Amino acid sequence: MEALDNSKIWFVTGTSSGIGLSLVKKLLINGYKVSALTRKPEELEKQVKEINNHVDNLLITKTDITNDQSVKNAVEKTIEKFGKIDVVINNAGYGLIGSLEEVSDEEVRAIYDVNVFGVINILRNTTPHLRKQRSGIIINVSSVLGWYSMANYYAYCSTKHAVNAITFSAQKELKPFGVKVILASPGGFRTNFVVGETTNFQIPKSLLDEYKTNELIQIFNKYSPNSKGDPEKAADVLIKLTNLNEVPDNLFMGSDSLEQSKLHLEAHLKENEKWAQLSVSSDFDQDK
Repeated sequence: MEALDNSKIWFVTGTSSGIGLSLVKKLLINGYKVSALTRKPEELEKQVKEINNHVDNLLITKTDITNDQSVKNAVEKTIEKFGKIDVVINNAGYGLIGSLEEVSDEEVRAIYDVNVFGVINILRNTTPHLRKQRSGIIINVSSVLGWYSMANYYAYCSTKHAVNAITFSAQKELKPFGVKVILASPGGFRTNFVVGETTNFQIPKSLLDEYKTNELIQIFNKYSPNSKGDPEKAADVLIKLTNLNEVPDNLFMGSDSLEQSKLHLEAHLKENEKWAQLSVSSDFDQDK
């Protein structure tokens, strides 16, 4: 990887596995200082113990991002150790498969607590520091499924749609303060998100045969280990984004994400054109 400015202080969630873990390790190897939030500090410590200077350059904080005070404590500890925060990466999240009927109220509220309200908690507690210093970069990790939805996967997809909206609002709110906000929309990456010991993929307690959700689960299990996306290269991309003078509002990460999003957005444009006359028919008559 090309030489980059490693003076920035990073604040990263979801660091014990997947892209988040790859990112933390790569940052440490390249001399960055990192505040890593995780539910499993012992797992992260085990993964980074062989990296030089990880003791001085890494702060691991056991954090429940669904709890505002827990997040506030993590931010305060970061400022105390490193003096500031330059880059915020909202990466934590998990998947929940199942149709509207199959996913319980408790299950859908739990995924919103992590994937949506967790992001909001992080932003609420970090943006005051970025605003006051008139600089900083926020990257909210969403998904290509934040742009369209799959049957029997509505809970996860809808949380990522919410992250998209939060990010686009934050871009407008924080631009006057010199804070850049980027949405990252990955496709499939070869991590343990779906399959593996540290899976972040959940199945409802109750499934209905009519929806054939088990067939979708089998498809996920079959294709996830062969995803096109490389988590190490994803980490490289995230680091590179923070070193650009001009940044995208959104970056589709991975060839599958790029291809699927283009098909989806083009389909929306075609439908807009097809139904344009009916759309404008609800306007006031300009002649009156």
